[in-house]
Amino acid sequence: MRLFERTRRTYIIYSLIIFIISSTIIYVTLKRIITKKQDERLLFYKELIAQKIKYDYPLPIFEVDDYISTSLVKDTVYYKDTLFYSVVNGVEKRELYRQLTSIESLHNKTYKIITRDSLVKNQDFILIITLSVGIVVLLLIITVYYVNTIIMKNAWLPFHKNLEILKNFSVESNQPIHLQATDIDEFQQLNDSLKKLTDKINSDFNNLKEFTENASHEMQTPLAIMQSKSEQLMQSENLDQDQIQQIKAIYLAVQRLSKLNKTLLLLSKIENRQFKEKEPILINDIVNKHLEIYEDFIENKKITINKNFTLNAKIEANPLLLDMVISNLLSNAIKHNLKNGNIDILTTDLFISFSNTGKPLQLKSDALFVRFKKESSASNSFGLGLAIVKKVCDNYNWKINHSYTENQHNITLYF
Repeated sequence: MRLFERTRRTYIIYSLIIFIISSTIIYVTLKRIITKKQDERLLFYKELIAQKIKYDYPLPIFEVDDYISTSLVKDTVYYKDTLFYSVVNGVEKRELYRQLTSIESLHNKTYKIITRDSLVKNQDFILIITLSVGIVVLLLIITVYYVNTIIMKNAWLPFHKNLEILKNFSVESNQPIHLQATDIDEFQQLNDSLKKLTDKINSDFNNLKEFTENASHEMQTPLAIMQSKSEQLMQSENLDQDQIQQIKAIYLAVQRLSKLNKTLLLLSKIENRQFKEKEPILINDIVNKHLEIYEDFIENKKITINKNFTLNAKIEANPLLLDMVISNLLSNAIKHNLKNGNIDILTTDLFISFSNTGKPLQLKSDALFVRFKKESSASNSFGLGLAIVKKVCDNYNWKINHSYTENQHNITLYF
């Protein structure tokens, strides 16, 4: 969940809780205040009636036993809410009243004085006030919500723009990042930190790239000299067989080291995305070219090639990288195949698949694409072929997977 959405949702939840609690408090408080005032007014009316009875005798006098329960105590006052029935235009109505009942002893006689006041108008008054205050509070919450939303959007706008700039940032462009300035201190501190970080990344990338290229170039020269001198020594007539074998071993080691150096340099260039050029390539033509290159190896193992090509299957990629991928996949299928085995090649616009007979793996499938992890113990194998393929796939966001079923290894590359 986005931070802005979470903040807004939290604000709505707490606003609703505050609204409900405040409305309840307002209603209960108003009800208590008005009821108290009403009770005071009823008590005042009762006192007036008592004074009238005491001094003026204007009211009819009733016998106590007819109207007062014997359980009532003299000089007792109590309040209650009661329903009062009335007939208006032949229609019976029930209306809620607040009632004060008082037992008074006046002139040696006991009186039951009852005063009532309608609660309907008070309830309406309480509801109107509560509703009015509630509407004001609700409008205030809504106003604050929208004002806060506008303020938050404007405040977060530079952040989202800078986030988009960061998503498009690439060390390959070798350009410093330009983030949008903001007047919010926290965001500006973040911008300054990101600027320093990206500048450091660019610097480290360029230094690493330069070091890799220089180291590879400097290593190739002494390796070439060692290889040349080894060849000259092997052609010397003054060497015995043991010396020739030792020089040959040196020659092969230098040759292997030179090949490893070129392979690692190639991996570094792929990781640094130095192969940017892309063009439409006919996949079938590349596969057929490498089948001709490896024809002697195929015939030596008596491997049967089964081709299932989609006509004019194309892919947009760098020609050199795609050439390396297909070369490594085909070479891998031949190298780890069985005598009199087979290779099935399937090409489409969406994927290319190489299936070959072979023994079960001793490694997990994912380990095949890790550098220097190799199934074969062949001396000329570095375990870098499929690592190069994986790096090219990562470069183009392709997917590659390996499976083994019914004595068949299958490597499928999804474009």
